[in-house]
Amino acid sequence: MTKKISAIAAGIMLALSCGSFAACGTNEYGDRTPVRLWSHPFTETETQAWLEEKVDAFNRSETAEAGNYYIDLSWVAEDAWEQTLTAAQGTGTQPEITVLNYAKVALNSTLGYYTALDDYMSESCFDDLLPAIEEVTNVNGSHYIYPWFVEPYSILFYRKSAFAEVGLTEAPSSWAELYEYARKLNKSDRYGIAMPNVNQLGWVMWGFQAQDESSDYFLLNEDWTQANVNTEFHRELFTMFKKIYDDGLTPKVALSSYNEIKPLAQGRVAMALGGSWSIGQIKNNYPQELDDIGYAVCPTIDGVTEGKTTAAMGGWGMAVDGLAKHPEECGEFIEWLLGGDTAHLTEFMSELGYSKFAARKSVEGALAGIAEAQNDPFYTFVSDKVLPYSKAEPAYEWEISKKYADALDSVTTLKQSVATVLGNLQNTLQGLVDAGGAGENPFIAK
Repeated sequence: MTKKISAIAAGIMLALSCGSFAACGTNEYGDRTPVRLWSHPFTETETQAWLEEKVDAFNRSETAEAGNYYIDLSWVAEDAWEQTLTAAQGTGTQPEITVLNYAKVALNSTLGYYTALDDYMSESCFDDLLPAIEEVTNVNGSHYIYPWFVEPYSILFYRKSAFAEVGLTEAPSSWAELYEYARKLNKSDRYGIAMPNVNQLGWVMWGFQAQDESSDYFLLNEDWTQANVNTEFHRELFTMFKKIYDDGLTPKVALSSYNEIKPLAQGRVAMALGGSWSIGQIKNNYPQELDDIGYAVCPTIDGVTEGKTTAAMGGWGMAVDGLAKHPEECGEFIEWLLGGDTAHLTEFMSELGYSKFAARKSVEGALAGIAEAQNDPFYTFVSDKVLPYSKAEPAYEWEISKKYADALDSVTTLKQSVATVLGNLQNTLQGLVDAGGAGENPFIAK
């Protein structure tokens, strides 16, 4: 299986190098009806490879043949997504199935962008969802996305050898310690810590915001009518980031995307914040470095981490367009791939080095019976210490998070006062909320 996956991955990367939109080969299914599936490429090529292989298997199955259709999978670069989608809508070739993260679907489902899946998939598929996943995929009694996997962030990764150089034996537990560790680890040829790049701060900061026990719903209250950012929690968080940048403990310009753990794996930084996907990249791309990589829950404001929320819970699934012409076929494929045989998903998680986690009770049960998973220290670490306490990503409009990211960048890059920036941010966000710019919480029954 691994050799086959690797070969497919190489082919995908070749296709992606040719442009922002890559269809998967020529049509070999005769007069069968195409059902278009779009996804953006993931950092881990193993993910693309697995989906390519499963789509091919489904298209050759009796189910697809009997239904006289096939899944037409295309990869669309994330930065070209909106432009490509608009062009496709103009020609009637937009996707009927889209791979999306959970946070994007809930609010848009109330606007009719997506088709409820409940009439097109077996009830048992939804009964099988883990409670935390049911909460973020069920909007007023209907499911508009079916989960593929979940992955928490932020998690702290570090080089054990770098820690040993300066006499550090344990990971930092508080924000103050995170700064002090970065200062001790900083060298002329190595930064103390890698920090997220500006373009990704909006969603990366959800991992820190999830730690705020005084907040109802990340930056807003429960019904999204009140902003809540000019607080001691955010003042300390902004101050910690500012000190790290002011003291040159992190690159002024990020060495890589937050999605990539490469700078840590290459020894260019001593610590890095990342998601569960990071360990999969190390296992697959830098196996020789694995023994020197440590990991711990993300530090908190007061240093208390046991049994605490320290991460946001992200995840990806498949949604069906609100105007899909073939919703029955879409539901049939999604159920076959993601809602049926647990072996599909346990195989996927094995290929990704157990850096992705189950969204279904039956998949979690199947993993419990796989020795490789249960003996994997990172898998058990996340399962025991991170996921049970993680908080699902916020579903309000992106502009809220974008304004927060801009404010943090003003403090770290433009050297503006933390107090002034947070005061202005509070007013800005409240103005957005008052104008309806956050949307209405779709998880509160109207």
